[in-house]
Amino acid sequence: MRYSTSILALATPLLVSARPLRTTRAASANTALVFNFANVLNQLENEFYTQALAKFTSADFDSAGFSTDIIPSQIFNAIQQDEAAHISTIQSTLSANGATPLNCSFDFSSVLTDVPTTTATSRLVEFLGVTAFQGGATLIDDPVLLDAAASILTVEARHSTLLNILSGTGSVIPQAFDLALTPQEVVSIAGPFITGPCDIGITPTNSLSITNSGPITSGTTLTVSGTNITGTDNLFCNLMTGGMTFAMNMPLSQCVVPPGMNGPVAVWITSDDDPLVNNVIDRATTQQVAGPAIFFVDPTPDAIVSLVRDGSSSGSSSSSDSSSGSSSNSSSSSSSGSNGAAAAPASTPLPPDYVGPSPDGHVMVNGVSSVPGTPAVASSTPASAASASASASATSSSS
Repeated sequence: MRYSTSILALATPLLVSARPLRTTRAASANTALVFNFANVLNQLENEFYTQALAKFTSADFDSAGFSTDIIPSQIFNAIQQDEAAHISTIQSTLSANGATPLNCSFDFSSVLTDVPTTTATSRLVEFLGVTAFQGGATLIDDPVLLDAAASILTVEARHSTLLNILSGTGSVIPQAFDLALTPQEVVSIAGPFITGPCDIGITPTNSLSITNSGPITSGTTLTVSGTNITGTDNLFCNLMTGGMTFAMNMPLSQCVVPPGMNGPVAVWITSDDDPLVNNVIDRATTQQVAGPAIFFVDPTPDAIVSLVRDGSSSGSSSSSDSSSGSSSNSSSSSSSGSNGAAAAPASTPLPPDYVGPSPDGHVMVNGVSSVPGTPAVASSTPASAASASASASATSSSS
């Protein structure tokens, strides 16, 4: 009972006063690594919202199709304040437990081009926050600090839900389970935004970009580019969402998004047809060629979207690919690297229905598209929703 009381006494002021958490011993190397990783990721999120709020006006939000500019600006402000509180507490905790907190710089010029691209990027950024805290939790060996990290994870998930609504295309809660990524996988996706010296001590996985130029929906054949990828021979794609036991593994030349997928989807390229396992402890690394990249599949927006979007945008559906971003009526998808598509001139604002690369080619933007016919009904087990065209279903774990 005393142990539980101690945790509550320490955890309660964690976010309300940014008071550092001190344990009876210095943080282990793994715990310090995870907390510095979380520190940098929260800095990235905080700086993203700070720059977005400084750049865009009420008129910008209005023209992007929101029912009122107050909704996106209020949500961005609230999230930015949460991220600032997280940074303060994480850095104080690192110092109090014998570790040195990092301070890094970030460049968001590729995605702060307009409100639609920025809104879609925010969806990706917050999803990365959830995957990072969930995946990094396995490395934290101090129960008090693990409890503290969990209290941040739940807030990141709330942010993600709000931004699904703000997207104008997404399901509010697309899956019953979230997806965890390793620190190496998260850094690979977030890395293009980090500038200057910022040695987190984590080697990123090989970068991967999705190069499809249109919305990604059920039946879309994915095309990719990335480190070590020169063709499709002897390569396989692995598609994974939260709740799946294993990825769906299929030849890269036949990497088709199956019916039933909803929300964020991670894709890896591997050298064999053994599907990757959906946990960060047992997921094989030696067979990974590149990835992951993240894309969003939005079959039908939830009704609540109509409360934040005007009538023209609440009935749309689409998804996209790249390191974050899309248009006012699109969802974003992240790549663990930038793509090489030709970009629109940086000075050209993107219209709400624009489909194509962002001004610097780093992000694919997908505009309004018609909602397709009745979507396939997803099985309660996401993995079973795979189409018969998939060459292999997940039946065994990776090592």
